[in-house]
Amino acid sequence: MADSTADAASTPADHPSPQAVLAKAGKLFDAIGTQEAYDKTVQQRGSEAVEAEITAVMTDLCHLMASASDPQLKRTDVIRQLLQLLCVEHMDGTMDRKAVNADAVPVLVEQLRCSETQGPAAWAISVLAMRNGDLVVDAGAIQPLVQLVSSSDDYVRLGAIGALDKVAAESVSRRDAVLAAGVLQPLLKAMRESTSDADVLYLGAELLINLWSVRPLPVPLAECAPFLPVLVGLISKPEQDDSVLRSARGALGHFGMLSIEAHGTDADRDALVECGATASIKALLESAEPQMKGVACLLVMFLAGGTTSHRQAVIDGGLVPLLVRAAARGETHVQQKQTAARTIETLSPEDRRNRSSMWLSVAASSPSVTCSIAATTRATTSPQVSRSLCCYRYSGSAGRQKEANEGLPDNPYCALLEQAGGVDKVAELQTHNHMGIATLSIGILAAHFPGRVDAQRLQAVQAAMQAAGQQEGDGVDDVDTDASGGSDSDGEDDAEGDPAGQLGGDGEQGGI
Repeated sequence: MADSTADAASTPADHPSPQAVLAKAGKLFDAIGTQEAYDKTVQQRGSEAVEAEITAVMTDLCHLMASASDPQLKRTDVIRQLLQLLCVEHMDGTMDRKAVNADAVPVLVEQLRCSETQGPAAWAISVLAMRNGDLVVDAGAIQPLVQLVSSSDDYVRLGAIGALDKVAAESVSRRDAVLAAGVLQPLLKAMRESTSDADVLYLGAELLINLWSVRPLPVPLAECAPFLPVLVGLISKPEQDDSVLRSARGALGHFGMLSIEAHGTDADRDALVECGATASIKALLESAEPQMKGVACLLVMFLAGGTTSHRQAVIDGGLVPLLVRAAARGETHVQQKQTAARTIETLSPEDRRNRSSMWLSVAASSPSVTCSIAATTRATTSPQVSRSLCCYRYSGSAGRQKEANEGLPDNPYCALLEQAGGVDKVAELQTHNHMGIATLSIGILAAHFPGRVDAQRLQAVQAAMQAAGQQEGDGVDDVDTDASGGSDSDGEDDAEGDPAGQLGGDGEQGGI
């Protein structure tokens, strides 16, 4: 890198002229831009000389960016030259350190406020933020970068999103600062408007991952809710870019965890419902991707934990049959099965008749999977066993209705339960020492499989309930009524209530 006439030219303030600085920076890049070129230059000139040259060029470039307006100076050319040097990968952070030592960060932040230079400045800050995030924050870069996310210039918008992504990465305090600056609304707008721009969508989803990956979230979950349909739309689009798919799936996974771990409010649930979350969740449940089904189960469980109107929105959205399928299918992860089963129970209306009506509807629309979940549930605690028994009960009742309506010779769903091996499990629970579970089990058998009822156990249950002061019809008559098929009572509350009513039997080890 021999000196030239351009190199020797200088300004009155003893700084090299803009043309000389740019020429020198260009020669430096040619000399060190690749590993091969760098090795050759070091061999010729020595490493100390090369390091000194890098320092001098970085200092001159930063001076040019910070200098007063010069009609012959295009600051964009200066910043692009700096950015080119910062992107020399094989230097292992050397360029970053030299630029930071030359005060490049505050100078670049100032350039974010100029329409001519804000694009390349944002990209240069993005590179520097990977190793110097705190310096970028301290220089006041976050607020102008957030403003640039709304830019109509894709190059500027991309640079700003990329810089904020790097700033927010691996730091709770920096992440909180980005959120506090109000990044969510302009980012949402950018992703909605850039449906065909894979770069904006990819970097936007990457930024969401860094914003949502650390809990707790310093903003209400409601502010994040509108991103759900956007992200679901991205993964549902045919022939979507692979990088966009990966990022969107990652962001959805973090959003699902946020919904559970953020202890959201009913206002957060309202926001989800208002932005069309049920349709998005339905698309995730219908997806072939297990990870996305898991996210959907978490979101439904969050909604179901709200008010009656939130639960009704889930039911009206047609999500219950899909949850039943998710809980029943063999390829579903065990945790997803459990989440789906708990959510289905949570969705049950508070009054018995409406609860039975909902479950009958589910069993009628999905008889095979309802029978399957009933037969394969690994329940051990009394409430879990009770919920599983309810699947049997509602399946049998729905089958009875189908038998009557279509004039069938037998209850078709009872056959499915037998094939799934569920009847043997119910028969075993007749000896459970919890009165409610034993009563519910005997009632199911009396109604649909009378030949499997243990007469001695039935007498013991009736005697125990009478001795405990139960009123006529509180549970004993449920068994008799079930045998004739005329009751809507499900016996579920008895099994989930006070476990003081215990019977001599096989104890709590009985499960489904």
